[in-house]
Amino acid sequence: MSRSRTVHLCICSDDPDFRPAVVAIRSAVSSSPQSHRFVFHFVTTQELSTRFLNVAKLQLPGIRVEVHADEELQQAIQSRILFRKGAGRKVLASPFNFAPFYLPHFLLASSQTFHAQTERLIYFDADIVILGDLAELFDMEMQGKVCAAVPYCHQRLKTYINFDVLHSLGHEGIDPDSCIANRGLLLIDVPVWSAMKITESIENWLDVHRASDVDLWVGGMSQPPWLLAMNGNYTRLSDDWNCNSLGRHSMIPAEAAVLRNLGFEDTHLQELHVEPVANGLNPYVVLCSSTGKILHYNGAMKPWLLDSDTISVPVCTLPESLMQYNFQWVKELQIREASYKFVTCSEIWALFMSDDMLYSEPRNGTETSEEKAKREDAKEWANRLKFVKEKKKKEREIAQEQQQKAKEKKLAGDFVTGQTVVATHDISVRGKIAVKKGWEGVVQGPSLNHPQERLNVLFKERRDKKTLSINVLPFEVRHPKDADD
Repeated sequence: MSRSRTVHLCICSDDPDFRPAVVAIRSAVSSSPQSHRFVFHFVTTQELSTRFLNVAKLQLPGIRVEVHADEELQQAIQSRILFRKGAGRKVLASPFNFAPFYLPHFLLASSQTFHAQTERLIYFDADIVILGDLAELFDMEMQGKVCAAVPYCHQRLKTYINFDVLHSLGHEGIDPDSCIANRGLLLIDVPVWSAMKITESIENWLDVHRASDVDLWVGGMSQPPWLLAMNGNYTRLSDDWNCNSLGRHSMIPAEAAVLRNLGFEDTHLQELHVEPVANGLNPYVVLCSSTGKILHYNGAMKPWLLDSDTISVPVCTLPESLMQYNFQWVKELQIREASYKFVTCSEIWALFMSDDMLYSEPRNGTETSEEKAKREDAKEWANRLKFVKEKKKKEREIAQEQQQKAKEKKLAGDFVTGQTVVATHDISVRGKIAVKKGWEGVVQGPSLNHPQERLNVLFKERRDKKTLSINVLPFEVRHPKDADD
């Protein structure tokens, strides 16, 4: 592979918020001594294409950017997508979540630099920060494989695929325990991809999913059909080319166990605003970011969607290449023999963001109901941990308020729950004196059988040595300070 060839870098998005794409492009250029070879291809909708070109002129000066839109192809992709509840966020049902599988089709129609003879391209999600040299990745040996990607063995194929359904449909020969690969970063060999008909295979799996009465896959939209189509046929990249999970709400038990094995205890996690829960940890603790070449903000907690007052957010070990920068929140931990310096993952992303908001408003200034629903859904997912905590806090406050009201509620004789009383005379139970005059007790509440007429009182001592409470009439007890009748 010639080291002077143009490096084609592709992003696909229909998000009118251009900040993620701008951050990804800026970080790629700033991290490469060969950025003069770069051409960025932004695949989007017809409406957003003109607006992104205008943004690129202002925010990405001196950087080669081409914008591509194909409404007919976009609609063809959309027709194959079926959104089901188990898929998660609605934004995943966008045709531009599947557009990476059609990149040559988008680019050949309108690119001035990408041609039918072009052999390679790199795709990456917009939700990343690039700290490595993408030209180095572009020039690597691919061993004749369709693409190169980073395997992720904390999750297996069975995490995404319902193998009972898969087998019932007659599909065998796929290992449920094989590691997944995240398609957030792909180096694609275009001729091999075409020869092996990977796009057609992905379309076939989408059709199978649509036709099935039961979900063939869960927890994703574009990732599962790509994993099935590839079936492990890719060149493995080192882990530092996709340090992921910087936007995830939680760590599953297997991921949390890695931290525990390194010596992270609850006291350490508390300093990071991370909470142990039954199924792992909330939110994610990222250790690979110190040496990561790609920081991938996969997950719902996107930095540009988080509320400014959100405290519990994913935390990252400080990247070695960003040591010279000052961060608002830094936490240093010494665990066993290792030293860690953590910052919030969202602040790393913000380093490459200017003060300009870069949010592209619709031409007529209004959103369609569908656009608004997608934006609000994404915002809700990003701040879900915060909303859950606020909901639980509110529920606790309501419960405490109800308990307090119950205590303050007047019972028979105007007594209240929790009030200390004394017996006004000897009280008998089943013909025997159980409580002597003057003995103290605490009102537990109304009598269950006669709530309007009697009180239930637990006396501190009983003559018969029993500890059960007694139902009494109001005149049988009084406040200790009241004078005797």
